[in-house]
Amino acid sequence: MKLTYPASAPIAKPSALTSTLHIWLFSNLGGTAHLLASFGVDSPSDLLVPLAMGLLAGLVSLAAVPVAWPVFVLAQRACAGWQCRAVALLGVLLAFAAANGLLLRALPLGPPASLLVLTWPYLLAALVAVAWRYWLQPAAGTGLRPAGPAPLLNAWQQRVGRQPLAHLAH
Repeated sequence: MKLTYPASAPIAKPSALTSTLHIWLFSNLGGTAHLLASFGVDSPSDLLVPLAMGLLAGLVSLAAVPVAWPVFVLAQRACAGWQCRAVALLGVLLAFAAANGLLLRALPLGPPASLLVLTWPYLLAALVAVAWRYWLQPAAGTGLRPAGPAPLLNAWQQRVGRQPLAHLAH
């Protein structure tokens, strides 16, 4: 009896909530890292300021996650290459607009242009995270299918009549 192993398994898609939270996390880490780098060059003693801004951005943008989550659900259901990426980018832009709206309402930051100076690294990091997450997204109905037996695993053949470790079972 010869066993054959599939060469590859079907792609397991993460849930829309997992994708949304990953993009939220990566955008906040990326935006805060950019703020840390830009503040660190000017005044290394004030590194607590960008960390506090990053914490505030994370809390405010967490409130915008429910805005983006249904869009990522739609992106995974109607995913056909570029359509999937476009819907996911729309979700990021909606969440970014909602988070900036919350910030403008909650904090006296002045005009929206002054807020964009602080939040554009978060938008850039979110767009990079979406591009990374949905870059290898297959077209709808396709996935990685087993292409045949795996050559390395099938090169080894079981010997008929010999049980591995059978002598230790006594």
